[in-house]
Amino acid sequence: MNRPSNAKISPKPPSGFLFIKAGLPLVLFSIGASLVVKNAVEGQNREREASKGLVSKSERQARMEREHDDMVHKINKQIVPKEFDNTKRIERPEEILERRKHEREQRNKWYRRAW
Repeated sequence: MNRPSNAKISPKPPSGFLFIKAGLPLVLFSIGASLVVKNAVEGQNREREASKGLVSKSERQARMEREHDDMVHKINKQIVPKEFDNTKRIERPEEILERRKHEREQRNKWYRRAW
């Protein structure tokens, strides 16, 4: 193929220039992306271990948890479980009045009075 004599042949750029223009940004991007992914995976693993309780805690955090457990134990110890009978019938107001009237009559019989 013959080129016209007036067409300029551009000189080939040096290989160092091509590396700086195209290769260096690619290398920097690759290294940066690998560091970001590494930190993300490490953080995810750290959180997973912390949620499972596999990671060691600081002394302060361990002491706070111990105090919390002691307080919960004390609170639960003070609460006395009551036996609750759910089958027991609730007295109706008329029955309460009738029971009180009967108690009053029993208390006020003439032979039980202390004069």
